[in-house]
Amino acid sequence: MSTIVSGFSTLHGALRAAERRWLRHLDTALCARQLTPDHWAMLSNLSDQVGITMTELASRSQLPPSSATRHADALAERGLIFRIAAEDDRRRILIGLSRRGVELVESVRAEEARAEEQLRKRIGGRNHTELLRLLELVAEVPVGD
Repeated sequence: MSTIVSGFSTLHGALRAAERRWLRHLDTALCARQLTPDHWAMLSNLSDQVGITMTELASRSQLPPSSATRHADALAERGLIFRIAAEDDRRRILIGLSRRGVELVESVRAEEARAEEQLRKRIGGRNHTELLRLLELVAEVPVGD
């Protein structure tokens, strides 16, 4: 028998609901820029200074490699990312943000920061810090433990 807390019977249910609700805050910003949450997951993990491999980008974005590749193709077609061969191994391709990608990421991050500040005001600074700490702990739990 499970106990229902705040309408959710499992941690999974609560985390999924929180994620969906949080993404709604970003939906307007993402839709206005013709981005999906998966696109944002990828773009927000890139830099204009240092490229990373597709494997690393997929891992950081928590996407299957095939999906990450498909999304990278779409982002490259829009001129938001660059692909270059690594200097140490020309067969290895590195991905990073183009100038246009940097501008887009900065504008979405500004809206994301506004939404986060609203959350911080609503739940309080101490609770916000604790929420981030606890979510980090949850994210670090190895699979199978």
